[in-house]
Amino acid sequence: MRANHETILVTGATGTVGSEVIKQISNIPDVNIKAAVHSVDSLTRLKENKRIEAVQVDYNKPETLKKTLLNVDKLFFLSHDSPTMAELASNVVTAAKDAEIRHIVRLSAKGADVKAESPSLRLHRQVEEIIEESGIPYTFLRPNEFMQNFINIHSHSIKNNNAFYMAVGDAKVSIIDVRDIAAVAVKALIEAGNDDRHNGKVYTITGPEALSYYQIAEILSNVTGRKISYVNLSEGDFRRSLKEAGVDDWFIYVVLFMLDSYYGKGFAGQVSTSVEEVTGRKPISFSQFVNDHVQAFN
Repeated sequence: MRANHETILVTGATGTVGSEVIKQISNIPDVNIKAAVHSVDSLTRLKENKRIEAVQVDYNKPETLKKTLLNVDKLFFLSHDSPTMAELASNVVTAAKDAEIRHIVRLSAKGADVKAESPSLRLHRQVEEIIEESGIPYTFLRPNEFMQNFINIHSHSIKNNNAFYMAVGDAKVSIIDVRDIAAVAVKALIEAGNDDRHNGKVYTITGPEALSYYQIAEILSNVTGRKISYVNLSEGDFRRSLKEAGVDDWFIYVVLFMLDSYYGKGFAGQVSTSVEEVTGRKPISFSQFVNDHVQAFN
């Protein structure tokens, strides 16, 4: 680590969002990067990057949290959806306060609210409240569905079946590129402490337009040059497909709730201006995303 430069810790460092946050911070000089992961395999991969100090962490084990947060100035904090998300977050925030962390950028979720119908969105708001009550300066990021899900989840069926499968009918979603989420996160992390523009802010992060999955299929077709279809499954068929994919029962329950209460009632289609307000440029369109990653679908 270089002396006298602030240190930013990125949790979930090999995940879809965390890895992009690290990639973008790596382009900024005079910042030390600490990357936290859960698995040994991920730790080994990260250690190949000499710019990064890789550490293994377990939110259930305070001793690993203390070591991970040692000499850290700012924290990018994410956690996966689970019934114990708030409890684990409390462990992290307590350790962050003990370590005198100066700012937390929390990856939350669009629609986070204690009164939300979705249990996931209620939990995300509970985590936000834990951070608020800690007294640590914070910025909350509430992104919509990731464009990268079309690579991570749907690309296999798109390549092999010329189709992808969901169960939201013609509901629209203002889908967001993870590169834009990371850009907002990095702005908040780097600028926090120099001014107060991000302190206490909640950024709802969406793409530039609301699209139905039928429109998304049309864009995929136009860019790849072949017919790609959106297949709208019944709730029962979608539940079975998740079960067959090895998704646990709690998360299936969460996903089905989201389809009904979030997509079905139009909340997923809301469009915000946060990306442009924070970064000074418009968010990436889905068409641009597919052009940038066309090899993932062919």
